[in-house]
Amino acid sequence: MMQKLLVFIGWLLPPVYSDAQTVAKLAAHPTANCNKVYYLKNNTATFGIDLFGGAFTDFKLTGSNINPFTWGVSKEEMPDNNRPGATFKGHFLCLGRWGAPTDGEMKAGVPHNGQSGNNCWQLDRQMNQQQLVMRSNAPLDGVEVKRTVVMDKESPVVKVTEQVQATTTIARLFNMVQHATIGPPFLDTGTVIDCNADRGFLQSMAYPDPYRFEFTWPNALIDSTGQSFNLRSSATPFNYVSTHIFSDSIGWITAANASEKLMLGYIWKTSDYPWVNVWQQWKDNRLWAKGLEFGTTGIGKSYQELLAVNTSFYGTPSYKLLDAGESFEKSFYCFLLPIPAGFKGVKSIQVYKGNIEVTEAGTNKNIRIPTTLTL
Repeated sequence: MMQKLLVFIGWLLPPVYSDAQTVAKLAAHPTANCNKVYYLKNNTATFGIDLFGGAFTDFKLTGSNINPFTWGVSKEEMPDNNRPGATFKGHFLCLGRWGAPTDGEMKAGVPHNGQSGNNCWQLDRQMNQQQLVMRSNAPLDGVEVKRTVVMDKESPVVKVTEQVQATTTIARLFNMVQHATIGPPFLDTGTVIDCNADRGFLQSMAYPDPYRFEFTWPNALIDSTGQSFNLRSSATPFNYVSTHIFSDSIGWITAANASEKLMLGYIWKTSDYPWVNVWQQWKDNRLWAKGLEFGTTGIGKSYQELLAVNTSFYGTPSYKLLDAGESFEKSFYCFLLPIPAGFKGVKSIQVYKGNIEVTEAGTNKNIRIPTTLTL
């Protein structure tokens, strides 16, 4: 989890590289070409990926100017140990840790949220307008990651697959979080968050005992007095991080703005990412950020603090052990959905028979997004 000082950022560079020689040249010299945003596109949407930090920074329907991933942090607002590298923006990957390193790790140069989100990624290849492969080497965290991003040929659906390889000769504690964060104008007080999450807690009241003030989505406890608020609403006038586990094998979370007639959604296997963390942040009396962060941890503490007490929650641990030479693969969907004015939110999402099926809350209407991609 990052410092919660925020600023709106909309900086993007638009070139699309498809020429094989150009792509090969850029892949061979990644550090010299960090300030590039590569785009995947089909007839319904475009999806932008920034090499510097590897963040997803642009996702728009064709003919629309509404991009959920406008959120970002200025260099001055970054943690000191991250300032030489990329700033946090859009949807970036926390690899190795979620939040601050230990004092010793900071002295060794390890950045908040891991080295991959702070460094330039290397473009391996962009095969066509719907697929590319990129990678990040993070020696300070002892890992490498290969990411394959594929856009459906027709629908506004993207599948992201990340293969992680340990490069150390010893085992280490490890976490991996998809730090997806939306910003204005898609994010406003009318934006509705829906999720199939289950039990949870607020970060502010979770340590050292996450059970003490637990609750069930979507009704969260404000404080120890038992007052509650609805996590679906973005009009709540304070900052928080609400953390949850799942009882289903598939996890999903959506952000819907009916006035903009647009919904952003994520779908993943809960065996890959058993936690979700919903972060809301106001700045200067305006709603500035909403994090839809799914990952392998639910406690935003250093490993020293995670080891000091039992932070497991209903059998779900807040870290994993990454063994020497171990490798694994995780995937998720990211999608956009045009919605009608007055859309009530999401009751459920199912993935089957080549479709993502969204059921609207209140009306039980089904909206199907056909896709050839599979989790």
